[in-house]
Amino acid sequence: MNAIEFIKQDHRRIEEFFENFLDAESEMTQDDLFREIETGLSAHSEMEEQALYPALQDIVPGKVDEALEEHAEVKELLADLHDADLTEEGFESGFRKLVEDVRHHVKEEEAPGGILEVAAESLSARQLTEIMNDMLRVQRSIKQDLAA
Repeated sequence: MNAIEFIKQDHRRIEEFFENFLDAESEMTQDDLFREIETGLSAHSEMEEQALYPALQDIVPGKVDEALEEHAEVKELLADLHDADLTEEGFESGFRKLVEDVRHHVKEEEAPGGILEVAAESLSARQLTEIMNDMLRVQRSIKQDLAA
C-alpha cells in the first residue's frame, strides 16, 4: 500500500462513519459515532497537511491551497458541531453541511487531474511509501492526543 491507496481507504472509512451516523437511531450511538467522525476527520486532515501536501506544494500549489481551504472549512464545521448538542435544531443541518463538504473534497481529490492523480504521476514509489509512513505516524499521534 502507498499514500494514495491509504488516503482512498481512509476516505471510504470516513464515508462509512457518515452512513452509520445517519442510520443510527439512538443519540448515544450517534454521540459515539460523531466522536469517531471528529477523530477520523481531524487525523485525516492533519496527515494530508503534514505529509502529502508539502510534497505537492511546488508541483500544484493551487490544488494544495484549495485543499487547505477546504480542510479549514471542515475544521470550522467540526468545531461548531463539537460544541452543539445532537438534539439542537441546527445540529442536523450543520452535520449535513459537513458531510456535503467532505464528500465534495474527496471527489475533487480522487477525480481525474485531482491531487491524488497528480501525486501518483509526480512522486516516486519510494516517496509515496515514505509519505504513507509519515501519515501513519501523524494519524496515530492525533488519535492518541484526542483520546487523552
